[in-house]
Amino acid sequence: MPLSFLNGKRILMLCADFFDYRNQLAHRLRDAGCTVDLYDERPSASFLTKALIRRGSRLIRPSLRRYYKNIISENKNKAYDCIFVVKGEALTGEVLALLRKAYPQAKFVLYLWDSIRNVPGCEERIPLFDRVLTFDPADAEKMHIAFRPMFYGQDFRCTSPENGKYAYDVSFVGTAHSIRPRTVKAVERFCQKENLRFFYYLYSPHPLVYWMNKLLNPSYKAVCKRDIHFTPLSGEELLCIYGQSRCVLDIEHPDQRGVTTRPLEMLKMQKKVITTSSSIDQMDFYDPRNILIIGTDAENLNRPFIFSDYVPPAEEIIARYSIDAFLSDVFSDLSFCQKEQR
Repeated sequence: MPLSFLNGKRILMLCADFFDYRNQLAHRLRDAGCTVDLYDERPSASFLTKALIRRGSRLIRPSLRRYYKNIISENKNKAYDCIFVVKGEALTGEVLALLRKAYPQAKFVLYLWDSIRNVPGCEERIPLFDRVLTFDPADAEKMHIAFRPMFYGQDFRCTSPENGKYAYDVSFVGTAHSIRPRTVKAVERFCQKENLRFFYYLYSPHPLVYWMNKLLNPSYKAVCKRDIHFTPLSGEELLCIYGQSRCVLDIEHPDQRGVTTRPLEMLKMQKKVITTSSSIDQMDFYDPRNILIIGTDAENLNRPFIFSDYVPPAEEIIARYSIDAFLSDVFSDLSFCQKEQR
């Protein structure tokens, strides 16, 4: 998917550091010839700052104001073509007004990789952007904004063990939020019963988060502290685990309705997916031979699916979820980006 129409554009990108996705996007935009200044949308990644932002607390507003005034000061002589915001949970109406005043010629683009109900104040901020896209099909229909699923990065490719012997029949790597601990343990019990090899890596960003969940999240009854890791895996480690797996487990957040990146990454790697997503069967890449929908307690999980052959989808479907296709969809409808004639 050519991105030459972005060559020479100047972009201020505001996005929290989330599993390296922002760096992948910024890197690909720079490869396409863009000048990209990348900042975390939050003034700090501390537990307290995140908590105040996610609660929409007024206490964080002075800090947000100072943070964005500093960003504007650092880039006061730049004329951006686009302010590209991902999620935007920290961008209040006041902050957006400051950015609009500083960069009056810029187009403001918001991409939501979370459902609107999980982002305080998001619905009120949507009209303040020139273009808004979301990974959530229900939000897209309700708010009359563009539906655009996430993407797989350039590091993902079709891989299998050279000797044809997988280290794991099923694997899972992800943050230990919501129902995930319970579902992971249910899959573990199934695999033990069926004598299958199951690898899982449940990640928590801080021991305090673990103990809070232990007190407040009923799903955490299924796990103890030794089941949780406080250091995320590297991208190389993640790719190695998936490459050595027959199937990859995907557990969506119960308050989200969009497809996570995991099925898209496995689409590129040509790996079968076991998922709790109830809406994935509406996607164009859905094939029950490759994707098994299970319940949160592993209902419907079965051995024949795990050992059945993968059925490759059409190449044009795979290409639709590449990072280049994603960026093309995000920016192509802006007046400053006129696609080349093909």
